[in-house]
Amino acid sequence: MTFTIAQLIDSTENWLIKGELDPSILADHFQFISPFWKCSNRTEFIDKFKNTANYKEKSLSKIIKFDPVIKCISPDLKHFSIIVQYYSKNGSRIYEALLGTVVAGLLVELRSIYDLAATKKALEL
Repeated sequence: MTFTIAQLIDSTENWLIKGELDPSILADHFQFISPFWKCSNRTEFIDKFKNTANYKEKSLSKIIKFDPVIKCISPDLKHFSIIVQYYSKNGSRIYEALLGTVVAGLLVELRSIYDLAATKKALEL
């Protein structure tokens, strides 16, 4: 199965904001890079974000709202970004950017960029 870039962005946003991961969007050679969650291949990513409640408990449970959520697509339809600002229960405000790379209708790389120290403080990690 393959997806449009719009479908991949929507599915990625759904995972980021609600913790609901659809593994069918991930290529076999998918790679995730993040300051806190480190580097993960497809299997490791699914284990961290679908097969456990770890992400929901550690992060999402401490976020009040996401505003704004900005989505952009590259002209060649091979890359996208999702930029968010979120507010945590302890009054912090954090910016995060996700950069996605698409090949043959599947997500091959997702890179999360944010200030790790500020995020740990906001999420009380």
